[in-house]
Amino acid sequence: MVKNGKVVENPRFQRQHNKPKLARLSSQLPSKGWFFKFSLSLLLILSCILLWQKLSNPHCFPVKNIKISGDLTYVKQSHLQQIILPFIAKGFFRLDSHGLKEQILQLPWIASVSIKRYWPDTLAVRFTTKKPIAFIGKQGLLDGQGNIFIPDGDFGSLNLPLFVGPIGQQKYLLQTYTALNPLFKELNLKIKLLKLVDQQYWYLQLDNGLKVYLSRSQPNIQIERLIDVYSDVIASKISMVDYVDLRYAHGMAIKFKKRIS
Repeated sequence: MVKNGKVVENPRFQRQHNKPKLARLSSQLPSKGWFFKFSLSLLLILSCILLWQKLSNPHCFPVKNIKISGDLTYVKQSHLQQIILPFIAKGFFRLDSHGLKEQILQLPWIASVSIKRYWPDTLAVRFTTKKPIAFIGKQGLLDGQGNIFIPDGDFGSLNLPLFVGPIGQQKYLLQTYTALNPLFKELNLKIKLLKLVDQQYWYLQLDNGLKVYLSRSQPNIQIERLIDVYSDVIASKISMVDYVDLRYAHGMAIKFKKRIS
């Protein structure tokens, strides 16, 4: 538009020309929705931190009840309590269940442990003990998996057989005992001593005092040979028999004790 020799823009055109600039400027300003979301997220994070601090306070959520279940024949409850008390001092939520389990498993008689927490203030400790099969060496016991463990306390009253053999052969001894001992059930006898001598032959002592020598190869067949003649040949003279040697292909040797005149 020309006015007084000058070009003058139409006001409506000028407003339309300036509108995109205002729109671009307003788009660069932070929106209220973004600020609200940021504030809400920050508030949520702070609330979680405060909640965790509250839950971590052992005085707010203490462990008041401890339930211990398992065979206490060889495991003293006082020993378990000494281990558990430092852990529950941290409260219900911060209690280290894995660490507590590892500590209890250090007790020689413990085979397995489970730790559970029950809301709001109860800790349950359930354990199983090792089942000893035999004495081994001077201080050790052998469990059903062939593992040696050395328990504390007095365990000499246990009615268990004694295994004697080279170091590292305990599982072989257990395997042999498991195979041979049931064979004597027919005679109402049990193995009290099982010894592997020089890696060459077996020496057994039964609970009636009878001593038996067996070859390493096929000892079960040799015991069956003994069972066949035991009632007729040996049973009535058991107090006179020193040992029975079955290390022969088709027979046996019986040695009698020397008579004292």
